[in-house]
Formats: sequence, structure tokens, C-alpha cells
Amino acid sequence: MKNPVHLLVLGLMLMLSVCAEQQEQSPLTITYVANEGFLIECDGRKILIDALFGGWESTWCHVPPDSLIELMTSARPPFDNVDLIAVSHAHIDHCDAGIIALHMKHNRRGILVCPPHVARRMEASEDYPEIKSRIRVVPAPGDSAVAMELAGIALEVLPTRHGPYWEKDEETGEDIDRHRNVQHLEFVFTIGGRTLFHCGDSSLDDFESYRAFGMDRKHIDLGFLGWWGAWDDSFLSQRLVREVIRPERIIFMHLKPGQRISVQPEQQQSVAREVIVPQQVMETWTID
Repeated sequence: MKNPVHLLVLGLMLMLSVCAEQQEQSPLTITYVANEGFLIECDGRKILIDALFGGWESTWCHVPPDSLIELMTSARPPFDNVDLIAVSHAHIDHCDAGIIALHMKHNRRGILVCPPHVARRMEASEDYPEIKSRIRVVPAPGDSAVAMELAGIALEVLPTRHGPYWEKDEETGEDIDRHRNVQHLEFVFTIGGRTLFHCGDSSLDDFESYRAFGMDRKHIDLGFLGWWGAWDDSFLSQRLVREVIRPERIIFMHLKPGQRISVQPEQQQSVAREVIVPQQVMETWTID
């Protein structure tokens, strides 16, 4: 039988350890830019992911207005002093090479992390010679995570498949995936004692790959996840989030303008403690 005093001391040590872990977490500010684009601020650092795009109109996703693009390209607040610019893939609702190049021209501290297709588009910019040393290319596809630290931010980059887009081929009549050759990355950021996961346009259905990446062994404080369209336990992406990724909080993305999502408490709590649904461009949340 253990000494009660020893048990008390052990209990106090555990409490102090938990308190220390909680104190290590810095306040986190998240700003929804548009579609899957976010500005993340924590511990004196700024991350922009899939946010530097625009210049066109859409009924199927939010797009930054011209006034916002002006702030992006000139690197003016809140887009000033961005440390890390992450791009999941080259589709126009996630990046615009010209907007990225202008932002990096005016923000000389920003480092871009992207797949090869995005980097090649950057080469067409007249500012490319000035910014190319700050571009980090991660090969995709790939079968292992790439770990790095940039500007004091630890990140893991996961080369994964883009979600499929099936169309009938006019010549063969067969259904083909138009997205089968898209180079696609997902990101895990660790900043200010918090771990954040952004899935890009993944379909979130490959249990084996996410376990191989070690996602089932991480504590994800916040997951930026594509809206999966159903709250059904049999829905594969919801099962993967609940069983493998297990985020504390979720921010849904890739929503249509004006789209409303009603989530019952029991449904929400089956996958995360809190579910956040962006409603408008530049909406901001602070997580203490």
C-alpha cells in the first residue's frame, strides 16, 4: 500500500504538470479569408494558408473582394509581416501566383511552402528572381510526411491525394477523375503550444495513409476541414476525423456563400468539442 503523502505529492505534481501545459498555449487568432483560406496568428507569428487568391466571381465559394486583394498584394494589415505562406495545391480557389508574388515582394520575411505545380507558376512572375530563395517546394505525390521548421514554426507537410472529381470521358464514355494528377499537400502546424491541421481539398477517406503519417498519435487542437455534407456515422470522412484525427475544435471550409449548417450538440460532440462555421469573409475568432 502506497503512503498517502506520496499519493498527495504525486497528485500535486500531475496538477502542476497539467497547469504548465495549459500555460504553454498562447492565444490563437483565426481569420477566415475566403473558401479554405485563413490567417493564423499565434505567439507573435503569422501563417497564411490557401488565402492568396481572387480576382473572379463565384457562386460556389467565397472569393476575396478587390479591396482585400489590395491589402494582400501590398502586405498591409492584417496581411503584414506574414512569416509562412502555405499552399495546398494550384487550383484558382486556393492560390494565384501573381497575388502570391506581389505579396512576397512587399513582405520580405514571408516563406512560401507549396507543391511543384505552384512553384512553377511562380516562375512566370517578374518578381520571381527576387523571391525564389524564399520558396520551399515539397514533392507530391509522396508516401511520407516532410518535417521542417521555418520562421520559428514547426510544420509537417503531408503529400496526399486531392479529392476526386468524376466526369465522363467524351471519347471512351468511361468515368475519369479529373483531379487524379493534382499535386496536393496537407499541413500540420505547431505554434504557441498548439497543433493545427489543414486538410486542403482532401476527401479524408484514406485511413491507412493518415495512420502512416502518425495523425492518430497527435493531439490536434484545431482542424480546418472541408464540409463533408452529412452528419452520419457511416460517412467515411466523418469516421476518419472522429477515429483518427480527433480534433478538439473544427472550422469547416469550402462552403457556398450563404450556406447554413445546423449541427445538433450530440452530433457535434461526436467529432469535436466545438464546430465553427464561417459565414463571411474576414470573420475572426480568438481561442484562449
